[in-house]
Amino acid sequence: MGRVLAADDHPGARAPSYLLRIEVGGGREVEASIERGSYDREALVGRHVVVALEGDEATIVAAHSHAAGRVLLVPERDVDPGTIVS
Repeated sequence: MGRVLAADDHPGARAPSYLLRIEVGGGREVEASIERGSYDREALVGRHVVVALEGDEATIVAAHSHAAGRVLLVPERDVDPGTIVS
């Protein structure tokens, strides 16, 4: 699990996107992107997200809905960044 610390425009993306800075526990931060149309920038900051980590690469885990676009998976209760999802 991670907590979004910042959401900024992602200037190098093919589609309009935000580049998220995410705390993933142990003082470690990673970056991942999300399409801009799915969420408001202000609504992303502070939000918990499921993050798949592979080395230094981070991917936000989400459901892809034809009707709603990308839908973030969220925990039922607050958890600490770095909590393992199993």
